[in-house]
Amino acid sequence: MTLTETIIFAIEEKKGLDIDIIDFRHQGMVDAFVICDAPSLRQVHAIVDHIKECVEKAGYTVHHVEGDLNSRWLLVDCLDVIAHVFITEERAFYQLEKLWADYLKKH
Repeated sequence: MTLTETIIFAIEEKKGLDIDIIDFRHQGMVDAFVICDAPSLRQVHAIVDHIKECVEKAGYTVHHVEGDLNSRWLLVDCLDVIAHVFITEERAFYQLEKLWADYLKKH
């Protein structure tokens, strides 16, 4: 399983919502962002913990996690793929997919 597939698997196992992938392989950045959301902070943190567990179990590296127990948007940096796990309202507010889609259209 690829790193992206491993992250998606972990999110699906914890019932993360609306999984989206932004492909950056041709941009010279990371390979991809995997984005999802959940309706509660408890579920957001459960998803992040499961991503870390599955990624490490599959032999990949979790470089670090941005955010704390009160964060409504957590980022799991796995070097080549970055997972963004939002509480649902935060995802709607930040519209990360739209921001990057606009950027990718220009570049």
